[in-house]
Amino acid sequence: MQYNDRNKNIGIISLIETQENLEDICFNCYSNVRDESYCVSLEESLIKKANSIQHLKLDWTPTTNILSYLVNLTCLDINLSLINFSLMKLPHYTNWNNLKNISLPVLEILRTQQVPSKILANLIENTKGYLTEISICYEGVDNKRLIQAIYENCPNLKYLKLSFINNDITELEKLLIKCKHLSGLVIIIFENEPDWDNLFKVLISSSPINLFKFKFSSFKTLKLETLKFFFDNWKDRHPILLQTNSLYSLYSANTERQQQINNLVETYKKKGIVKTYDVYWQIHTIEDFEWEKTF
Repeated sequence: MQYNDRNKNIGIISLIETQENLEDICFNCYSNVRDESYCVSLEESLIKKANSIQHLKLDWTPTTNILSYLVNLTCLDINLSLINFSLMKLPHYTNWNNLKNISLPVLEILRTQQVPSKILANLIENTKGYLTEISICYEGVDNKRLIQAIYENCPNLKYLKLSFINNDITELEKLLIKCKHLSGLVIIIFENEPDWDNLFKVLISSSPINLFKFKFSSFKTLKLETLKFFFDNWKDRHPILLQTNSLYSLYSANTERQQQINNLVETYKKKGIVKTYDVYWQIHTIEDFEWEKTF
């Protein structure tokens, strides 16, 4: 079931209550103005159908303790990216109480945008090891506990998207060592000067054998020398699927630097080190895990 709240149609609540096996819920809000009482009513109607719900997507922070009822939830998606930044300061936009100390024992997929790292760490710590896909975008600097929560509680993780700063490299290395089933990694770097050298050294030394799908989003283009070092040390492994985008590339798509990267990639394609390479021209628009469908 999909619904948007441009018009506060009370009939949607009646429709929810008449469903027998309601499994998939997606509530989209196309306005910065939230009617909290209406959100409460929607969530309370879902609580009555809690046992059958497996997938839930919200464009707001939960206004009730609905998640505590969703014991069979396998996919949770909370996207707050469309909320005006100034509104995020209002209490009902940043009240995280209903995301704290929630147990989701069969959760397999977690996708969030603009949910704080410490809240997500707590949530992940209360799962039971079934998470295979995690996609997190949050411009924070408190990632250490979050990354620890992932590698301590997600042994079956296959796909990870993570906002990243240079100080996270040490914890990322531990994650790569412990999450042995990881095959796809998306990193969004919130640094003006990414530490590409150390990041790629860690990827070379610690990546699990199944990991060969990489996406990097940053303000600056990858360093040519570092990329060459990465490719040179990826011999005898699965050929790399690589996607990149950067704000720099957005304004200089035809620069000599990007052409040099393209030429380098072509060289390593011929050597069988790289399978595919794509450049995206808009910052942070790389899709998460479409590899699942194409490779």
